[in-house]
Amino acid sequence: MLSPSTTIAVIAPDAGLRQSLAFALEVEGFQVLSYESWCAGHASAASSACTIIDSHEVHGNLDAQHKLLDSPSRFIMLADGMTPIPSKNTARILIKPFDGAELLRMVRDFAHLSHATPAPVAT
Repeated sequence: MLSPSTTIAVIAPDAGLRQSLAFALEVEGFQVLSYESWCAGHASAASSACTIIDSHEVHGNLDAQHKLLDSPSRFIMLADGMTPIPSKNTARILIKPFDGAELLRMVRDFAHLSHATPAPVAT
């Protein structure tokens, strides 16, 4: 079984982005669950230390938008600068193009929080 504090879910329609994120996170010791779509990956998001999601996957997807905003799960939104910053402490926005070190800092912060106080699982 994967440890929630070291498991990161990645949801992005672009295969190259998913592979790059997975490689960078695995090199740092994280286990990565990678998905092409919100439908395929949202269940894993609830049990991961955090979810990295491309804003293109939620743009126009009302189900994904509502579930992300209502969920206690931690997530990092990769945005093109057009996404409003969520008003919740379990969400972070990272504007593309982004610095890999900044992404890793955010992931480590969420993983540390997950280890100390697991995010409740959304039902």
